[in-house]
Amino acid sequence: MASVSQSASLSNIAAYLKHTQSCDEQTALKEAREVMHNLVSMRQKGFITGWYFDERGHLELLPSDAILKRLGETTK
Repeated sequence: MASVSQSASLSNIAAYLKHTQSCDEQTALKEAREVMHNLVSMRQKGFITGWYFDERGHLELLPSDAILKRLGETTK
């Protein structure tokens, strides 16, 4: 996978929500703040290292090495 140098911003997430959820600007921004809060929380807890929009426009999470290791242990 290519290296991701920058996470999706609050405004990018708001634009995505506005488009996909057909909501107004204010609602999209409110929802984007909640999404961003949850993403930052997951990063602080060590679950993910970042997030980005892929080439299809889907918000993707980058799992941490610790989580990938734990997932690998549960699939054995």
